[in-house]
Amino acid sequence: MSTVKHYPRSTFRLLSEDELKLVWQWRNKASIRANMHHDALISWEQHQAWFKQLNTTGVVFFVMWQNKRPIGALYFQPHSDTGLEWGCYLGETDVWPGSGLLLEIAALDYATAQSHCKTLHAEVLSFNHSVLKLHLLFGYREIDIIPSASKRNDAHYQVHHFCYATADWQSNRATILAKLPKQIANAATFIEFIN
Repeated sequence: MSTVKHYPRSTFRLLSEDELKLVWQWRNKASIRANMHHDALISWEQHQAWFKQLNTTGVVFFVMWQNKRPIGALYFQPHSDTGLEWGCYLGETDVWPGSGLLLEIAALDYATAQSHCKTLHAEVLSFNHSVLKLHLLFGYREIDIIPSASKRNDAHYQVHHFCYATADWQSNRATILAKLPKQIANAATFIEFIN
């Protein structure tokens, strides 16, 4: 008897009012706030105001659905005339192993599919070691390290700035996916964006 492996379907949908309260809860989780530039709790009123102004700032905010269940967020904002900057987080913990890698792949795939986007940018706080390693594994180029004016846990930290040329991702995608566990590469075939 053959065993059929099932990989999650990762669908990215634009944030709607239906998910607004859930995303607010995610944004206020200590584990998520710890790796953000601003780690203060967000009031419901602040969150609603943020949602109302999303369209005017050029931010594109997706909720990641895995097998019809919302589990995280992936968002983009203009970085320059030809670039985007992105960020993400998993709001749920009981998710398919490798979901963080799928977010990384999805970000590069989305940016590459945007005709105006030539570069994808990311900022990572220096104590977020797992994401720093992940960006380097995927082939991001570190372009700058800037000391932060803020402190975390009474310690100074830096902000690492990364850049990825979307043309390079088109060339490197298959090679990078081949370095990852096979189930990640297989699951990457089930990534889709719904605008």
